[in-house]
Amino acid sequence: MDAELLPPEGQAREREISIGAYLARQRRLRGISVAELADLTKIPTRSIERLESGAFDRDPDGFVRGFVRAVAVALGLDPEETIMRMLGEPIELVGAPKGPILLLDPRLLVVVALLAAILGFGLAIWGLASRVSSPSAGEDTPKIVYRRDAVRALADEQARKEGAPQRDAGGSESVGSPGDQHPN
Repeated sequence: MDAELLPPEGQAREREISIGAYLARQRRLRGISVAELADLTKIPTRSIERLESGAFDRDPDGFVRGFVRAVAVALGLDPEETIMRMLGEPIELVGAPKGPILLLDPRLLVVVALLAAILGFGLAIWGLASRVSSPSAGEDTPKIVYRRDAVRALADEQARKEGAPQRDAGGSESVGSPGDQHPN
């Protein structure tokens, strides 16, 4: 009986049987012996017997896939469909709901909410602190800074030692330089 003629529960049951049992059943339905299949596929008889007994069912590596593909072609089966039958459905997807899955741990939600609250509180405190420490409108005027001209001071000191009168930048005589004066 072909899979198309089986009732739905029969189709599901046939999909659940091992690939080795499926291939053995298909071989027997076609009236082919193991020795004849070995001659057709150039696969040793012992390997075909092991394949049909289910020895390779749990290890669908490339070597086993090659065996299954060769046997499927020799039996007149679609090799891609037979390989897919061997691989079956991924375990994590069997019975999985169709559509987006959103699994959120309630503890994770609490932690995220707590972190968001702490971040918001920190930003609020930073905003208040920056307003308090910002200068008022009256403090925007720049402060006058007096710097001492070291070369000028040295020249004035040298002139005092020699007894010569000191001259300012305008050429007039003065007693001290503006760099020597401090507002404090």
